[in-house]
Amino acid sequence: QNVQGEYWRGLSDSMHQKYVELDAERGTIFTEDGQMLSTSIPYYDIYIDFGAEGLRDKGGKRFRENLDSFAIAVAALFKDRSVAAYKADLKQGYNKKRRYFQLRKGLSFEEYKEFRTFPLVRLGRNKSGVIVEERSKRLNPFGLLARRTIGLSRENAQNVGLERTYDTMLVGQKGKRLVRMMAGGAAVPVEGYEIEPENGKDVYTTLDIHMQDIVETALMKMMVQSESQTGTVILMETKTGKIKAIANLGRLKDGSYSETMNYALQTTEPGSTIKLATLLAVLDHGSSKENDLVEVGSAGRQYVGVRNINDAERSPKPMLTVKECFAHSSNVGLAKIAYKAFADKPDV
Repeated sequence: QNVQGEYWRGLSDSMHQKYVELDAERGTIFTEDGQMLSTSIPYYDIYIDFGAEGLRDKGGKRFRENLDSFAIAVAALFKDRSVAAYKADLKQGYNKKRRYFQLRKGLSFEEYKEFRTFPLVRLGRNKSGVIVEERSKRLNPFGLLARRTIGLSRENAQNVGLERTYDTMLVGQKGKRLVRMMAGGAAVPVEGYEIEPENGKDVYTTLDIHMQDIVETALMKMMVQSESQTGTVILMETKTGKIKAIANLGRLKDGSYSETMNYALQTTEPGSTIKLATLLAVLDHGSSKENDLVEVGSAGRQYVGVRNINDAERSPKPMLTVKECFAHSSNVGLAKIAYKAFADKPDV
């Protein structure tokens, strides 16, 4: 009965097939001069299908001829078990016709390159039964530098930073593979039924890693010195408008600082920086000139239209020129000349 049970279970397994998705290799994010900011490092999991026809052919002749040399090569590469131990495990897997025998997980690319030259493996998938599953891990070669700007690529949470903004370019096009589902949930690829994934595109930024290092160091020094809650620096090349560095720091509960939020891209009131845009618009309109006088009063507040406008500091004199309104950062003065120019035509 046990023998019959194994037979029917094996037959059921061989008939259960489905397509699974194959992830594409995610593109790399570079600095302007080509240094890697974020890249994917491949790792390889190795399994053996001892039910492969190439291994069972002629009474397992190919397996027996390569067993010793394969066990020696594997033991020398992994250095965790003896040749005899590997040989015993491989023989046991073969005798039990294990369809998804786990040999090793997490091989680096260099280890995998060497593994591909081993006896048995170099005969190919059909003759060796070797199954290689590739996965990748995202790596930031410069560690914490520009970490929040670069962002994160995560499987179980939303991406952030550049990884999120350019995700559709970086992610590539998934492929698919037909697999045979085995007992225990193992999936053995079916030879010849695979659509290769299309790798993602690389993204080149305007960031300069050396400037980024300087900016982050300077920001940290100032944050500690001033005991600020949050701080941000945006370094722009004014000739081209290229952003060369962005740094953000926020104070944590324990008093230390970390780049947990991209404050540089958060919305905030423009404050007095909007006065320059207001002044330029008024002068371009022609309704006021630099030396025109504006009555701002001495109370530090005044109604302009229906709004009560307040100055942070009282004006040194009740009448200021347009130029002096800007120099003293007078909300009242700038509001008055803007109201004069655009009250009747707010859309101009």
